[in-house]
Amino acid sequence: MADWETILFTVLNSASVIVGSCANLLIIVSFFVINSTREPTELFLVSLSVADFLVCAVYQPLLVICFNNPDQLFNQPYRSTMLFFGYSLMTASMNGLLAVNFDRFVAIYLPYKYMTWITEVNTAVIISISWVISIATGILNCFKGKIPGVQVIVRLYTTIIIVLIPILYGAIYKEARKQARRIIEQSMAGARVLPNRRYLTDRATRGVGLVLITTLLCWLPLILSPAFLPNLKADEDGFLRGIWWCVTAGCVNSCINPFIYFYKFSKFRRNVGKLFQMIGINVSGRLPININEKRVNPMSQDPNPMETADGRAAWLVEEPAPQGT
Repeated sequence: MADWETILFTVLNSASVIVGSCANLLIIVSFFVINSTREPTELFLVSLSVADFLVCAVYQPLLVICFNNPDQLFNQPYRSTMLFFGYSLMTASMNGLLAVNFDRFVAIYLPYKYMTWITEVNTAVIISISWVISIATGILNCFKGKIPGVQVIVRLYTTIIIVLIPILYGAIYKEARKQARRIIEQSMAGARVLPNRRYLTDRATRGVGLVLITTLLCWLPLILSPAFLPNLKADEDGFLRGIWWCVTAGCVNSCINPFIYFYKFSKFRRNVGKLFQMIGINVSGRLPININEKRVNPMSQDPNPMETADGRAAWLVEEPAPQGT
């Protein structure tokens, strides 16, 4: 193994570990500490951010150690740990994307059912089920050599999700644009210029689409790896390096996602900003303020306490004229 390849692999993954762990942790902490209202779409994205945080903070360090010390693959506890986290977190990411797309599907196709179906309790149930499936997938892969058919079932499940998600989002995006154009044409009847096409879908749908495209592009080398990696099986060292580089491309996606949330979703931006504001207040020793309190423009407040509704009404009553005039 060339020294330059080892250095490049270690630096790339180490940078992803530091940046991705900090960015995802900011998204998660700011959401639960600052946020007062929790929308279902945001809960699904935060669940996805938890999976991304675990990829950056736990799985990628194991990957770096394994790349620099390939003999660790013969260490059964280490190998089982890598398999568990690798398959669990990859399945959690796929399940998270599927859950987000299901949320958008109901919002677009069944808007009247959305408020009753996608409640906070139902959202928590869906997230819990997706994580149970992910953990079960990781556990089963640790015993894939002992239980026949496990690897086939896991690959089939992952393949179905990878194929289903783009099809589902394509239908969502097409319907969202159609509904938005219909509303705009009805509200702007007679207008010659319609809004730009990029505004014909809501920002949440576009944000979810960007997350989906980035995820599929990053995971594409690993998805296509069964097609070209068998040619390297004669060279065992080259085969392992190819697998590790494909996995690294997928892990980099976990570093990119929090920046997409920050860019596309204004609530995440506000939460992170308020979190830094709260940290700055605590560090500087200033008096704490309620960062969730709605701010009121001081110029809109009446400085004179007499200038109330009752006070202004009293001034409208004509005062009696002085005696003797």
